Amino acid sequence: MKKKYKFVVIVLVYRNYKDLIDCIDSIYEEVDDCKIVIVNAYYDEESKQKIQEIANTKNCDFLNEVNKGYSYGNNRGIEYVKNNYEFEYIIISNPDIVVKKRIANLPDAEIIAPKIIAASGKNQNPMMSREVKLADYLIYRGIKNNISLLFYSGIALKKIVNKFYMLFNKNSKYINIFAAHGSFVIIRKNVIECIQPLYDENMFLFAEEGVLAQKCREEGFCTIYDDGIEINHKEDGCMKLADFSINNELKRANIYYYENYVIDKTKKCRH
Repeated sequence: MKKKYKFVVIVLVYRNYKDLIDCIDSIYEEVDDCKIVIVNAYYDEESKQKIQEIANTKNCDFLNEVNKGYSYGNNRGIEYVKNNYEFEYIIISNPDIVVKKRIANLPDAEIIAPKIIAASGKNQNPMMSREVKLADYLIYRGIKNNISLLFYSGIALKKIVNKFYMLFNKNSKYINIFAAHGSFVIIRKNVIECIQPLYDENMFLFAEEGVLAQKCREEGFCTIYDDGIEINHKEDGCMKLADFSINNELKRANIYYYENYVIDKTKKCRH
């Protein structure tokens, strides 16, 4: 019989074992009835051994996977959790986060996005308060045609929409949003059962939030921002250790997202 937990937390780690202990300790302190699964995106034997030692010491399950990116690693973690545990929620977490407020009394939603405070002090949620197709188009065209003005205009438009939408809803306890930031996201079991695989493994890194948002909207699942849950994000702990071109991957991911999710969804709506 599978052991049951309310929360199973998947922490995907790439080299960044230095932040991992703080992350695990904060989860155990602020998340009741939870199991932690550490997924190592393999870099070398030294980092693998250190990450595995931490997992063993902290009573976490440990998986070692080839490094094929955020989507691949988290999908393997989800498969492991489904095969080994009963659960109500899966939490997808970066290793460079610290949970600051207890996770309890969750809103009635399939996806829950907490307040995520970056190293700069900025709140990273919502990733996208609303879908803004014009902004997506400007970003896509800016990247595709190497036109910085279009790219940054799209980014600015998304920021403006986020700001005014959140101001308009500032007195709401829970706010319905389009996309949650991927560094720490709480996902109800029925989403995991319905959307398989949860993440698109054609994407190595970046734009996963948009993919999840599009898939959830297609299934009628609700994403809620809850500032009663607070996360500190040390931010880019793994990015500093990356041995690939971040800018190239960012461009590739945004082009893939637009061409496979934004355009396709628009075409489907026209039929």
